[in-house]
Amino acid sequence: MTEPAIGFNKEGYEEYKQIAREVSRRIMNEGSHRGRWQQREGGGSGGGHTIWFTIDSVLCPETDYVAETTLVVTATWYTAGCNKTPPGANDDGTYNVYDLCNYLNGLTPTDLVSGTGRATYHYPLTGECVPKWIIDDLCPQPEC
Repeated sequence: MTEPAIGFNKEGYEEYKQIAREVSRRIMNEGSHRGRWQQREGGGSGGGHTIWFTIDSVLCPETDYVAETTLVVTATWYTAGCNKTPPGANDDGTYNVYDLCNYLNGLTPTDLVSGTGRATYHYPLTGECVPKWIIDDLCPQPEC
């Protein structure tokens, strides 16, 4: 036999609604920096694009056609949803990911291949407006 549901009577429910409205009003009007959200046309950041990836290969300036060390990766997770495709894909569906913060220093291509990491799609504010996937993090490889 199941326990009876515990709930508010009508007066308790009305009191709860009144308290919730008052708390909401106080939060929204607490200071000059608080306010209600306004719908604006156009603009806005939209939250950005982030992928988790597995490294397929590494392109090096000394041996390949690239100006900087480039990870060629397969996206495994994407923040925009399951049925969405991250921007900036290569013709074969892989992505080029670049290192601005020296995550790759001291690592060889052998160390990197099959590794995992996270990258965010960024637009530069200087020079040509060519967006790139930039490494946010590389996951450490387990040691046996």
